[in-house]
Amino acid sequence: MNCSEVFALRKAFNSVKERQAQNPPRDFAERKKRLAASREMCVGNEELLERAVANLRKNGMIVHLAKDRFEAVDMILDELSEEKLVVKSKSNVTKEIELTKALEKKGVTVVETDIGDRILQILKANPSHPTGPVTHLCAKEIAKGLSEYYGRPVRDDPDDIVKIVREDVISTLIKARIGITGANAITAEEGSIVMTHNEGNIYEVMRKEKHIVVTSIDKIYPDLESAMNMLKILSFNATGAIIPSFVEIISGVSKTADVEKKFVKGVHSPSEITVILVDNRRSELVKNDARELLYCVGCGNCLLHCPMYNTIGNEFARGSHLGGKGIAYHSLYSNEKDEKLMYCLTCGKCRENCPLGLDIPDIIKRLRSNGLSSDVYYFLKSHTLWLYYQSLLRLGIGGK
Repeated sequence: MNCSEVFALRKAFNSVKERQAQNPPRDFAERKKRLAASREMCVGNEELLERAVANLRKNGMIVHLAKDRFEAVDMILDELSEEKLVVKSKSNVTKEIELTKALEKKGVTVVETDIGDRILQILKANPSHPTGPVTHLCAKEIAKGLSEYYGRPVRDDPDDIVKIVREDVISTLIKARIGITGANAITAEEGSIVMTHNEGNIYEVMRKEKHIVVTSIDKIYPDLESAMNMLKILSFNATGAIIPSFVEIISGVSKTADVEKKFVKGVHSPSEITVILVDNRRSELVKNDARELLYCVGCGNCLLHCPMYNTIGNEFARGSHLGGKGIAYHSLYSNEKDEKLMYCLTCGKCRENCPLGLDIPDIIKRLRSNGLSSDVYYFLKSHTLWLYYQSLLRLGIGGK
């Protein structure tokens, strides 16, 4: 990241912090306790996962369990059949399995419908936050990239940028027959899919003829009440709002019982819903010391307060895995000691600002340490790096 991107990132992060300060939610501490208890009970709970799958199927949905990213991609390709156009909403799991790249290799055109993700796709840039992927890009930089892509001038005004990207997205939504989304939660009791968004694009994507939901096995919750509690915490930490603009709860395909109270399916779209539940080594992580990494709800509040991330941005990342938590996850997932582990200052700011109090610094210490001398080495190394990049920013050189 260059210094202008880091400054844009800080500005965006500060605006979220200001909204959080102005809009403190009621009984937030109690809600966080309930969320922690829910995640503790659900992650790695095979019985609950089986019940969720059974109830999803009972509600008329097709469910596949994918052991790894390759199997997940193959399943999705089978669901697409001969279709060569797909519209897609923001999903960290699809980024993890590199779905867009895999589909494009097979000749499928994938269009992101989230404004931020569509901008990233057009600019071929990397995300900087799980819920605000382009927070590191200023309007001037975005406008320049869009002008080159569309072949016409785009003003560096947020309203103009959103209008042009929206028109692009809508033109594709009209033509597509298949939509792919992620999910924030899958509820075991109801067999429901829960998704949240602010833009309204998920509503459009899920109303295609076929809706494919790609999420992971750690997104299981006991019931809708626990899922809604998580969404309130996620929304506040991600944006400073108590609740997002839209919450979609899907418990089956479209149907009616208007005639003689007999269900007739496929009245409107979608007439088919397929859920892909991705493991991708999560079952292995549950069994080792990194279980709590899977408790994460992806709010990104840790990034807002991480001194290193606020200095070098997504240089402190590995692919779609951002910040200390992401680097720790990637290291455990790949079974390799990632060199970017050295960036973590182990200051504890992420732990203090995590709604679940996840002790990421302790996990990183364990991943990179072989004893006291190693701890001292990494402490000095990380703080020296941080001071170095801080000095570059102050000089206006910036970035790595």
